[in-house]
Amino acid sequence: MALKALADLRHLIAEVGADAALAVQIGRIPMETVATALGTSEAAARRYVNSYRHT
Repeated sequence: MALKALADLRHLIAEVGADAALAVQIGRIPMETVATALGTSEAAARRYVNSYRHT
């Protein structure tokens, strides 16, 4: 049962991550805002966001 919950959570994270990455890509969320929220540089935030665009 725990593995099913984990699989469901991973699927949800991938979906939400892809939606958020698209919002960043089309300019609805500025990369500066993402970087600040993640507590990292814009370059690192961009790599993080891009990882969701290619899943």
